Amino acid sequence: MNNRPFILKGNINIQDPDQYIIGKIIKNKNVEEKESYIQVLDNKNINLYQKGYKGYIFEKKPQNIELDRINYCYEIENYETLLNYDVVEIINNKNIRVLYRDDSEDNAIVVTNQCNSNCIMCPDADSIRNTKENPSIKKILEHIRCIPDDTEHITITGGEPGILKENLITILKECKEYLPNTDFLLLSNGRVFSNTEFVDKIKENIPLNTRIAIPVYSDSEKIHDEIIRVKGGFKQTIVGIKKLLERDIDVEIRIVVLKKNYNYLENIAKFIVKEIPKVKMVNIMALEMTGNAYKNREKVWIGFEKVSKNIHQACLILLKAGIITNLYNFPLCNINQSLFSIAHKSITDYKIKYKEECNKCKVKEKCGGFFNSTINVKDIKVKPII
Repeated sequence: MNNRPFILKGNINIQDPDQYIIGKIIKNKNVEEKESYIQVLDNKNINLYQKGYKGYIFEKKPQNIELDRINYCYEIENYETLLNYDVVEIINNKNIRVLYRDDSEDNAIVVTNQCNSNCIMCPDADSIRNTKENPSIKKILEHIRCIPDDTEHITITGGEPGILKENLITILKECKEYLPNTDFLLLSNGRVFSNTEFVDKIKENIPLNTRIAIPVYSDSEKIHDEIIRVKGGFKQTIVGIKKLLERDIDVEIRIVVLKKNYNYLENIAKFIVKEIPKVKMVNIMALEMTGNAYKNREKVWIGFEKVSKNIHQACLILLKAGIITNLYNFPLCNINQSLFSIAHKSITDYKIKYKEECNKCKVKEKCGGFFNSTINVKDIKVKPII
């Protein structure tokens, strides 16, 4: 079910006004471990109501249930989009927030909005990243415990997760205990891993199937630091990557292509091959034009057609060195056809858009399209493959 909303509104009643409820959805059924589930009942199955669930979501307000002793919701917009084993947070007098979608391969745990860098093309706005209140560690741990243990993949993201320090260690330990069969991708700028004591704790507590994705925006300290707007950030990042690799932790390098670095993509590829050849993979990525990226669009945006040659040469260098290489967020009509096999449909389903001209393209179904925030950038050009 594509484009399922993350926020659902309606009549929400929680007994303690300062309380919230996080639980797994179970629809028109009963389960034994009621304390971790939220029961969802339509009008035809109201007879399945049982006491003991964390909360209840009714299609309509029931007439024969004692409502003053339970946490419940009713007449919720998009009620039908909830699926069994989704994980939701119910906030009194506000909304139902979907934290985990059971039919999605793109679930994430957002552990902070704050960051110790200030990248000129960050898709988050300053107002989001400068929010001083992080999500409650208690909420994050409850979220993790509710995720089904057969989940294949989870991304841990921010902001910068590393600034949580000991709380990040706690989160990783919880993931390791409750989701031992899940693959994790931890998104980080890598700077925190330059601290030996911290990286040793990461090694001790990180789930076995975890890869850490770290951006390298240039082979030049000057350009990288100008992009992240932190002096000394390049050195910290490269030291952090090397310390992770020394401890046999998988590392993925991400290169976001923007006006400031596109002419140096070959140099970045050569730097990776020479200095950090043991990285798991390299992903070259196009911009998402929201937040800082949109604010600084004249400084960061570069047309897809202008970077095609640079991307092609960089990919050849990496692939010849035996490094797994992928392209994300690039339309197929603007990359060399020899790279089609490494170009992925990577944009989250609710963010994907195509231009009208794309409808006549014979490879549209294989093309990842554009971010909905990027498609109206004035100089985007498409060349339908017919």
